[in-house]
Amino acid sequence: MFVVEIQCPHCEGVIELPDDTYGEFECPHCSEIFEWEKPGYDFEEMEKVPLRLKAGAIGFCVVIFFMIVAIGAIGEISNPNPDTWRLTQGEIIRVEYEGWIGGEAYQYYSVELEVEYDVGVRVSTLECSSERGAKAFVENHQVGDTIDIRVNPNPPYPHFTPDGGCPNPPLSTSEIVGGFVCFGLILAIIGIETIRDKIRNR
Repeated sequence: MFVVEIQCPHCEGVIELPDDTYGEFECPHCSEIFEWEKPGYDFEEMEKVPLRLKAGAIGFCVVIFFMIVAIGAIGEISNPNPDTWRLTQGEIIRVEYEGWIGGEAYQYYSVELEVEYDVGVRVSTLECSSERGAKAFVENHQVGDTIDIRVNPNPPYPHFTPDGGCPNPPLSTSEIVGGFVCFGLILAIIGIETIRDKIRNR
């Protein structure tokens, strides 16, 4: 059990009390009765705080709240949602897989796409999260194909993006089977090692 040292409010003598004991006690030095209360918020003292200080604290919290909301709104503006752009169709003039584009803040697999639509020929970079998705997009979209695109309405750059972006194609049957085979080999190796260890321990 822990003890706390307090001072008697009458004689200022040092008294040791169990840290979880509260109530009325008799001072061993002066025999006076004193009360030791559980520490907590003193609501009476809080009520004495000037109204202007309370209003200032509330105002400060409100300002911080709106700053956080504003920062979030700026982030949404800087990252527009292509799903809200105008939907139209365009003809693929050129489509090329550019490879991995890496930076400190952002990395992606790049596909350069040149499309002709109602405003003329425009070039846009399709950012894919996986190499597999980028290569699949190039394989499935040939020069001369007509595709659905979303056109950015904000000037001065009327660029576009394919409707749906760069979707990851579903796993093929061979990839699924290969994954199960690899998983089975790992389990088999672990099982062989376990049996071998048990034989050695005997």
